[in-house]
Amino acid sequence: MRKLPKQQRSRALVESLIDATAAVLAEHGLDNTTTNHIADAAGVSVGSLYQYFPDKESLIEALLERMVKDLTTAFNFQLDSQNLGELDLENLARIAIAIGLTTLRANPLYLELMQNWHRLPVMGPLDKLEQYMLNVARLYFLQHFQRYPVDNLQAKLYVLINSTLFTLARYLSQDNNALREQDILNALVDMISNTLGNK
Repeated sequence: MRKLPKQQRSRALVESLIDATAAVLAEHGLDNTTTNHIADAAGVSVGSLYQYFPDKESLIEALLERMVKDLTTAFNFQLDSQNLGELDLENLARIAIAIGLTTLRANPLYLELMQNWHRLPVMGPLDKLEQYMLNVARLYFLQHFQRYPVDNLQAKLYVLINSTLFTLARYLSQDNNALREQDILNALVDMISNTLGNK
């Protein structure tokens, strides 16, 4: 369990450690990154690092949480520029998945994390992303309950969100020239629309 920073100076140190983790991972890769490298890059002692992060995995988990924050920020920005109530289900799904792919592809570090996702402490950050997507979906279906009367909505959202997240993580982690990104996007949108759109 990592110590949570309370003072501004402590929060700044934590942010600099996460920044240093990103820089060291980008330079050395996952396997060659150590807490000593990260402390050196942040300009602090390893002891100071260990006050807030007990190990490399907790630093990487904090970096993954930052990635989730970037994803939700990008999605919120898009939602703010459009009226959620005016989007049909297919367009909402397409926008959400496209934003995820664009945000992850725009940052080489995030791609490195995706390529190693099966070896990383992803459950906490994924839980936060899943909860965010569930909240957005619930709001959407409350606004559109007459258009999309879905039985067992909670279970279907759980399966669809996790299936989509897992598929995207797998796709981004592999060099798969046989599948085009647009085809993956279309297949996921079809799955969501067919399950929830009463087609």
